[in-house]
Amino acid sequence: MVKFFRCCKARVSPELLSKKNEKPEAFLPSLRMILFIFRMFYAWPDEQSLAPNALWWYRAKGVLFRTFFIYLSAAAQLAYNFTVTSREELFAGMFVLLTQLVLILKMEFFYKNVSKIQQLIRRLNGKRYQQSGNAEEDMPLVSARKKSTIFWTLYFMFSVGLATEWLVISLSLTTLIVPVWPVVDHTTPYWVYLMVIFHQYVAIALNASFNISWDSLVAALFALTNAHLHRLQIQLMKLGHRKHLHPPKDAKRRMIAVSSFDDNARSVPTKSDADEVYNELLQCIIFHQEVTGFLREVLDLFSGPLLAQLYCSVFILCITEFRLLTDVNTMADTVQAVIYLLCLVIQVAQYCYFGNEINYMAQKVHRATAFVNYPDMNIKCRKLLIAFQQITAVGIKCSAKYVFTIQLSMETFVTILKTSYSYLAVLRSMTD
Repeated sequence: MVKFFRCCKARVSPELLSKKNEKPEAFLPSLRMILFIFRMFYAWPDEQSLAPNALWWYRAKGVLFRTFFIYLSAAAQLAYNFTVTSREELFAGMFVLLTQLVLILKMEFFYKNVSKIQQLIRRLNGKRYQQSGNAEEDMPLVSARKKSTIFWTLYFMFSVGLATEWLVISLSLTTLIVPVWPVVDHTTPYWVYLMVIFHQYVAIALNASFNISWDSLVAALFALTNAHLHRLQIQLMKLGHRKHLHPPKDAKRRMIAVSSFDDNARSVPTKSDADEVYNELLQCIIFHQEVTGFLREVLDLFSGPLLAQLYCSVFILCITEFRLLTDVNTMADTVQAVIYLLCLVIQVAQYCYFGNEINYMAQKVHRATAFVNYPDMNIKCRKLLIAFQQITAVGIKCSAKYVFTIQLSMETFVTILKTSYSYLAVLRSMTD
């Protein structure tokens, strides 16, 4: 069967998956703000246009940038955790440090694999990935961009809004946004306090922006993969029916001749019609292989950080819920804890939601193969369709695999919430 599909693939026009020299923003508007934030971190170099010296300096600026705003904050937080004496201070410090460590892991992964990520983004510029001009097939792309933009907007709004709220409360109470070492208190000169709190706010805002962009990039790739699978489903539903959907203009004027039934006079499509249906089916198969291959490369590349994020989300959710139930005394503290909890939920939910959509859409693609105009196909086309049905019957399991395997679905999302609640119950029983 593999040999059969290789023979089919060799006959596809080279223009099918050709690429243009365009910027990603030109064909993927949903990534415009995400790539803007990456460029702000000096994490999105244009290796084709930059000279070697300019590329080296670009990367050096990225190292200096994240050292001053990311590593310095994490080092100060780690030193603080060794100086605390109470349980509340330790949980508050671990709460912030765990988030920073996950961000550092994701950031270093991004800097190391930025060339591969850029190749994946450029791959979406192939002709088959572009809008077709058909309103029905373009609707899934529009819907995917809207959904990914909604997730990004909510995530960004809650995260940056929470950081701004922390800044306002800290300035009004003359306290730090997050506890760090060395300790800054009422005995510290006010200008030193302002410098420290300004650095904290900028670092937190930048951390949140990069974290949001990284998560939203993966979610956007999942959303667009699901949209193209939806487009493939629509194309399969029309396969072999185009002649019936768009009959000739003079079809009503033709006379219909009725004759006795004859086994030798069965309705067989002409050679040109059969070749057209065969080529349409072949293009659908190649498009399916391209989309599933793209998804496989995305999962292979991002599986490690995805697994780390999902596992750490369980503990971060547990600590957030614990603080919400035990360490919150005022309405402002309650609002802050709830908003942070919503940010964590959105972060995990977008992975699971779009992964679940891909799993479901893969099943719909398989069911769509049953709606093609099978009776009017010739033997050659029927064999190709049956082979394609055997491949789509397997489905697509959108899962992160790296030592362990976690399927990206809404069932996994519910399991993460349940597990964090179970850890919360154990933690409360140990501290009571």
